[in-house]
Amino acid sequence: MPENLKALRGRIKSINMTKKITRAMEMVSAAKLRKTEGVMKASRPFMEKIQLLLGRLALSTGAQEHPLFQKSETGVPLLVVFTSDRGLCGAFNANILKLAVARLKSEPGLKVFVIGRKGRDYLRRYFATRIVREMTDATLTGEFTNAIADELMNVYLDGRYSRIELLYPHFISTVYNKPTMERYLPLEPAAFGVSATDALTPVDYILEPSPERVFEVVLPRFLKSKIFLTLAESMTSEHSSRMMAMNNATKNCNELASGLTLRLNKARQAVITTEIIEIVSGAEALKG
Repeated sequence: MPENLKALRGRIKSINMTKKITRAMEMVSAAKLRKTEGVMKASRPFMEKIQLLLGRLALSTGAQEHPLFQKSETGVPLLVVFTSDRGLCGAFNANILKLAVARLKSEPGLKVFVIGRKGRDYLRRYFATRIVREMTDATLTGEFTNAIADELMNVYLDGRYSRIELLYPHFISTVYNKPTMERYLPLEPAAFGVSATDALTPVDYILEPSPERVFEVVLPRFLKSKIFLTLAESMTSEHSSRMMAMNNATKNCNELASGLTLRLNKARQAVITTEIIEIVSGAEALKG
């Protein structure tokens, strides 16, 4: 059966239009990636310095007596899940939600604080009763992340939750991010890079003006910086995943367009050949 030339031309036109869209989305994601990656890299030195400071103080008596270091005997565990508000970013959200679902199934009492429309929509469908808080339209600003950190600290200090964990995509490179789960509260020496050997060595620091005042200032800053860096890594991973997905989509459009163009040329050549044969046959018939 001969190819329909009009249908082939229509499909090629549609694919080329789709290619323009995917190419534009790839360029937009690349621009956003550069911006969020710059913010993420700029915030890491502060986080490393404050973590180094707290690592030296985490073994002191004042630290161990601070409420944020105390393990709560009441409440249920809470998992904070970071996802994106938009799709078209490959397996970015699927990888995070796969790990979240595995934790929810293995720990019946676990509650969820979900950030991102995609995660909210999915978990609402299967674990609606486990969601205690949801946020969308996340922005990489201090006001947004500080509000999350303050809320998490308040609900933990109230004894509502026994522990709080973060589930987010850890940005490793432009082509790879890894779903990562980390303890957020209660704080523990391991969170600051303190080894097991160091933990066995008693340390008693002299803190001025007082241990309570030092931890009152430093610990909230550490926890707020942790949320900010986590959201920065999540957004950077999202943009890199979308950029790679749109790049692959553009390549697929090129391959499809090339294949259809070849089929169009073959079909057109077949039509031309058929017409030539008909003309020659008609001329021969007239001669006879």
